[in-house]
Amino acid sequence: MMAEMPPAARVTSTPTPLSVMGIPVTPFETYDHALACIERAVASKRKSFCVAINPIKVYNALHEPQLKQLLGQAEINICDGVGVSIASRILHGRGIHRITGCDLFFRLLSLASERQWGVFLLGASPQSNADARAQLLQRYPHLKIVGWQDGYFEDSRSVVEHINASKADLVFVAMGSPKQEYWIWQHRSQIEASFCMGVGGSFDVASGNIKRAPKLFRMTGTEFLFRFALEPRKRLSHQKILLYFLLRTIRMKLFGARESVGWA
Repeated sequence: MMAEMPPAARVTSTPTPLSVMGIPVTPFETYDHALACIERAVASKRKSFCVAINPIKVYNALHEPQLKQLLGQAEINICDGVGVSIASRILHGRGIHRITGCDLFFRLLSLASERQWGVFLLGASPQSNADARAQLLQRYPHLKIVGWQDGYFEDSRSVVEHINASKADLVFVAMGSPKQEYWIWQHRSQIEASFCMGVGGSFDVASGNIKRAPKLFRMTGTEFLFRFALEPRKRLSHQKILLYFLLRTIRMKLFGARESVGWA
């Protein structure tokens, strides 16, 4: 179970975002800092849309104006990739603490279990969604899963109505990125839940169908090396994007944003 922070020790103010190639990234100091900010938003019924930012998402946003607009409007953009933290250190002289989407998902479920918040699980295959629910209820016996829907649906309006009828506080969407972020963005004004977040393959991890990288890789921010070793052909394009991302960051530091914008 997640250790509880004394109320006086909690830092509940959401820090001012740092810009990484024009994408705002929320520089949380720790996971507890992020959880405290989210808890405050949920308690006050203030809507928050959380996006996990990694170099691939930044790269895509540089080439997709709509995605860049989406990321600019999200209330919370966590630093999901070590490359983003390195870029922040190069550009701003300070790194950003990594808050991975998968780890935040599980920590939020633990907090939701303690606070008795309602959770809605949207996405993945019917079997993976069902397996995830079963495993999560084993892991968090007091978790209130108030609703669910697999990712194979055609009528988004009925899904939104289902979410609202469930009175969920937290909505986790597992449709793959950026599809999940676009879905939340397009429907967030109709969704009554306080907190929405895209969680990629986290339902598959929760169900046990996909294994995460060993703890050493996760602690050092080198999960990408582990995944590359397992699927070198599939991950090669990701590594090329990471190299592009870091080279562009260095160019921006040396020559300024104006000179780097058109560099591809």
